[in-house]
Amino acid sequence: MTNDDFNRKEITYDPASMAISSLGLTKAVWYKRPWVLIAAALVLIVAISVISDISHPITKAQDAAAQNGTIKQINNDSKSCSFAVSESFHFYNQFVKGRLTPSELSQTKSLLIGDQTACSFASEPIYDLTNNIQPLDTAAGKHIEGLLKASRKWMTNYALASIGDIQYLFGNPGATAQIQHLASLQTRLRDERALAINDVTEAQQILGISLKEPILPTLPHLIGT
Repeated sequence: MTNDDFNRKEITYDPASMAISSLGLTKAVWYKRPWVLIAAALVLIVAISVISDISHPITKAQDAAAQNGTIKQINNDSKSCSFAVSESFHFYNQFVKGRLTPSELSQTKSLLIGDQTACSFASEPIYDLTNNIQPLDTAAGKHIEGLLKASRKWMTNYALASIGDIQYLFGNPGATAQIQHLASLQTRLRDERALAINDVTEAQQILGISLKEPILPTLPHLIGT
């Protein structure tokens, strides 16, 4: 053994003696890195969303049950305006016939204000009908969507305008322009109701199952129009 060999100390591996930087910095495995985990989470969310949006096959009985549920909602929201316009038509015919006493006439004018509100967007049922009903998107559902649109138009366009004309005629009997306008509104109310009923009939033919009928009323003819 040489002196050099004797003087050389045996060097052993001591992790504690190594620089902190070489021990403390450990590179993350690529699939554990934050950006990878975030990207994976986003992909999972999008996948779940796409899968949930894919329509699942349903039976005709299930479809009919869903459409009947929607028609029930439409009918519930239509009740107050349907009653209001029927009442206003009755009041007008009684007025034209001269059958209202001064007391009844005063009361009727107040009731007509409420009737008009019932067919306007200030009414909660009308708001609900306009914003919160979505028919199931099937072949039959497209016709129930047609029923929904026809019902909204029947109430917020033609029924509301008819009550407005009747209110005016109570204060201005015989006003030619309003009477002519009211006559045209009667035709539109009748036609829109027919469209609503036809949409339900078309949906029934697709399903082969009976559905609820819309409650839009057949209105009496207004005297003098």
